[in-house]
Amino acid sequence: MSNEESIRIRTIAWHKASENEMSARIRRILQKWLPFANKQFADWAWRPSCGHFFGGAYWYGLETAYTASVFALLAKHPNYEEMMTGIPRAEVKRKAIAAIRYLGFTHDTGPEDCVRAEGRNRFCSLTKWGGRGQKFFPASQTGVTIASFGLSAWLLWDDLDKETRCLVRNVLIEYADRWCEEDPRNGAYHDTQTEENAWTAGGIAAALALFPNHPRQDSWKKGFEAWSLNAITTPIDRAREPKSIQTVTFHPDFTTENHGFAHPGYLCAGINLRGIHAIFSLIGDEVISETVLYNNEHLYNKTIKVWAQFDGLAVPIQGQDWWYNRQHERQFTHAFMNVIHGDSDASLLERRALTVIEGIQNSNEQGCLLEENGEQCIISGYQTAKDMEHTSAKDLVASCLLHLFGGAGAAPSDGDEMNARLRGVYVYPYGCSVIHRTRNSFSSFSWRNRVMGLTIPAKGCWSITPIPASYTGTVEFKVNSQRTIHSNERYVLQTERENIRDYEDGFGAMASLMRGVEELRQDVAFVSLPDGKTVYVECIQVLKSCSIAEMNTGMIGIRNEQFSAMPDLAQGHKTIYFPNQTVSYEGFYGREPNRTTDFAPVEWVQVDDDIGFVLFGSQGIRYINQHEYKKWKGVEDFLILNRRNVGTFNGPSKLVPFIVVTLPNRTKEETKSSANLTHLFTCDKEGIVLLSCERQLIFANFNATALIVRAESESKLNLNKMPLYEGINRIEGHSYFWSGSLDAFTSGFLLCEWTLENLGDEQEGTSMIEISLLPNRLYVTNRGEESVSIVLQHTDDGHRHMMALAPNITEILNF
Repeated sequence: MSNEESIRIRTIAWHKASENEMSARIRRILQKWLPFANKQFADWAWRPSCGHFFGGAYWYGLETAYTASVFALLAKHPNYEEMMTGIPRAEVKRKAIAAIRYLGFTHDTGPEDCVRAEGRNRFCSLTKWGGRGQKFFPASQTGVTIASFGLSAWLLWDDLDKETRCLVRNVLIEYADRWCEEDPRNGAYHDTQTEENAWTAGGIAAALALFPNHPRQDSWKKGFEAWSLNAITTPIDRAREPKSIQTVTFHPDFTTENHGFAHPGYLCAGINLRGIHAIFSLIGDEVISETVLYNNEHLYNKTIKVWAQFDGLAVPIQGQDWWYNRQHERQFTHAFMNVIHGDSDASLLERRALTVIEGIQNSNEQGCLLEENGEQCIISGYQTAKDMEHTSAKDLVASCLLHLFGGAGAAPSDGDEMNARLRGVYVYPYGCSVIHRTRNSFSSFSWRNRVMGLTIPAKGCWSITPIPASYTGTVEFKVNSQRTIHSNERYVLQTERENIRDYEDGFGAMASLMRGVEELRQDVAFVSLPDGKTVYVECIQVLKSCSIAEMNTGMIGIRNEQFSAMPDLAQGHKTIYFPNQTVSYEGFYGREPNRTTDFAPVEWVQVDDDIGFVLFGSQGIRYINQHEYKKWKGVEDFLILNRRNVGTFNGPSKLVPFIVVTLPNRTKEETKSSANLTHLFTCDKEGIVLLSCERQLIFANFNATALIVRAESESKLNLNKMPLYEGINRIEGHSYFWSGSLDAFTSGFLLCEWTLENLGDEQEGTSMIEISLLPNRLYVTNRGEESVSIVLQHTDDGHRHMMALAPNITEILNF
């Protein structure tokens, strides 16, 4: 017997395992998925008793390793229900072992003639896996495969023969030996190394857990701790602990980037990928390394929890390039923070994520976790939604084991209390984003990587999708040669200038950005108000002659899924309301061409009694009911609120400003009512946009200097009950004027602090009242020729002050 063969395996602490509410719930999801996965199994004839899942030739062996972990867990689970799956436990075990053997033989350490099955992924078809001879990224990424492979083998160790055990040892030891001496990688911008460092730690963790008496245990442990500690690090961590922390993988505000933008999936990678060590430790009744816990709570509390919508998904505030339904991945993030860190909010979010996971699965006759006909949902030439099934299942395996050996976790928070506690404004200066949460809405603005705004109602991304051109839109130029991404046509990468003003309960964002090769300058403001409304203002200046093929701004992504078990979130159609017509659109993938409908400009648009839009300056509206996709992310339509039919601009000019007031969680009737209460002002200075909406005054100053402005409402207001704002409020006859000072290149809002009431009908035509509202003081002047009587009511306490004013008399009210 060789030295390797004599190495003892660590005993699994099955006596510590105890079924509970959470582990049982996840187990049943996996059991329901099992028959679907079972159909994806195929025997592999190159060696006896071998087989693979999902074609056996996906990236890094993931398809077989991840699925094998499901089969291994259920094969050993004491509460596995054969009656539910229709698959005998012995059959589940046999296929799990066959998959382990397939991976062992086709790994770099296996016989040279053993390669993977032939498949549609030409990079993996008929090749070995393991990363031998490859660069760091693809070679180290097999760590995620190694972790699941090792987990499956460990669960079934007593059932493995000598040959299979030897294959497992060779695979795990080769990875641990290869990477334990390497240094962790550094990087936070564009392509964070948190993922790479964490998956390398996870791969080493498998050998570290299974083979406690291996002579290279100390080396493995040292390497594992270095990789895992350096997975979530900021500049201050490196400065504080330069001997052990060699990397910076996160910005100081705990944002980070992958694929060139702040990506929620990669934001959580450090917690998820190195978290496998915690599962190994629980299974083996060992202490969890502190390096796996490092910075988890800071990261979770500063970003992941703050960005979470009702179902646990972190809102992609700079867009999403993967599929939207990633609740399985986030469910494990929340499960880890719940069980290992005792976070009550995580406990609640985990349960909510599971509810949606169950809803999606219960809508699919095959028990799929994503799409019923996933092979039809194309992500790339060799990736479909079906290929992401095993990835989703793997996260559920991790969560199930976490609960089985670690308990149900903390008692969940009260949802209303959590929402109240998390509401407010969060500014990420390094991630270049600002977020505003209210009780039932979420808004954000990003000024780098993807310059975009988001306004999301209570249903989250099931209602509005975070397309990377959200609000700011797309501009396609007519040019002879294709331009690079830096021309900011499909979306905008960066701004020329920006200014962010955060309030206690809202924000005002300004940005100036170039389109094309300095052909257009697009100045935008995005204001988020305390009640969840947002206001988008756009001023486009043509800088030089150019030809435009298409210009679409005010773009909104509309989710249009159908999941029968979740009609409240995904009923399969969207109804779009206009002032004089109603149109419905069915949501489905493929089968038909896109359905595109153009509409004339209107005052307001409302979507599905869920979110409304009040418009000024729109040149036309288009709805794209999308069925054809270059890349599947989910079923989503596009609502274009400002579609310009343009051809050539012959020289410098300014386009009419375009304004969108977005009303989350408003019905059609409420949107119509709000439109009647929204008034645009005419200003005495250029580059100023001012409007009032439901007792809020919203402003944007696009000028490079501070200005004192005087503005008149373009609509007749109800002068019998007039909201007053900080500054000078003037009522002259039937007109209302506001004057005040606006800082340079800034946007924001003023709230109604006082209301002017009971300016009688007989006084309206001749009255001239001026009210200067300052902090803690009111100056009220009657500039007319007749005496007037007014009532001033304070917004907060409702206190009423009655005044009788003679002509040219000023009274002062302190408060």
